[in-house]
Amino acid sequence: MEVIMTRKIYNVLLLTASISLVGCQTITIVPPKTTPQYENIRTMKADIPDSDGDGVLDDIDECPETPSNVVVDVKGCPIEVDVGGLEMEFNGFFPPMSSQLPDIYDAVFVKVAESLNDYPKANVFIFGHVATNEIDEDAVATLGFDSLSRNRALSIKNTLVLQHNIDAKRIRTYDCSNKILVKDTDYINPSFNALNLKGLEAKQRRATLMASSLVNDLMNLKYKSDIQRYGGYAKHCELFE
Repeated sequence: MEVIMTRKIYNVLLLTASISLVGCQTITIVPPKTTPQYENIRTMKADIPDSDGDGVLDDIDECPETPSNVVVDVKGCPIEVDVGGLEMEFNGFFPPMSSQLPDIYDAVFVKVAESLNDYPKANVFIFGHVATNEIDEDAVATLGFDSLSRNRALSIKNTLVLQHNIDAKRIRTYDCSNKILVKDTDYINPSFNALNLKGLEAKQRRATLMASSLVNDLMNLKYKSDIQRYGGYAKHCELFE
C-alpha cells in the first residue's frame, strides 16, 4: 500500500514538471514576407521628389515649402477655398436716354450690398447696355465709344461705392453697347413691371451686375458653367474701369 502511494506521488511530480517545462517554452513569431521593413520604407520615401508632401513634384513646385494640410494648385501654391460662395445677378432698367436708375431699386441695392458684405472677397462685374435706338452717333464719332452704356455701368458702381461703402477695387465696369440683346424675359427683374416699359428696346436699356466669389477674370474662364454665364460678356463687352 505504501509502495502504490509512492508511485502515485512520483507520477504527479513528473506531470507537474512536464507542465512547467511547457510553460517555459519561448514562442517565436516570424513576420510575414509581405510586411515592409523600416529600411525599405525610408528608401521609398527618399525616391519621391516631393519634399513638402503636397502632391506636386519638386521639379514643378513653385512653392516648395507649403505647410501640411493646405490645398494647393497645380503649381504647388496654396489656394483659397471659398465654401458656399456667392453667385448673384441683378438687372437695373433705365428710362430712355438716361443713366439714372429709378428709386424703385433702392431696396434692391440694400440687399445687393448686404450680400457683397457677406462675401468680402467676391468680385463685382457691371455691364452697361443701350437700346438700338439710343446709340448716340455723335458721341461714337467724337469719343470713340457709346458714353450712355458706360454711364449706366458707372451709375450702379457709384451707388454701391458712395451709398453702400463697397470697395471700388472689387468692381469692374464694362461697355457692352447694344451687342448683347435681350430676346426674352428670363433676366427681367420683377421691378421692371413697375416702370411700365414695354418692348425689346426697353429691355435693352439696362445695366447688369454680376458678382462671384469664384470668378476673377472674364478672360480666363476655366469651367463650363462660368463660360455659359460670363462667356457672352467676355466676348462682346469692353472693360473700361
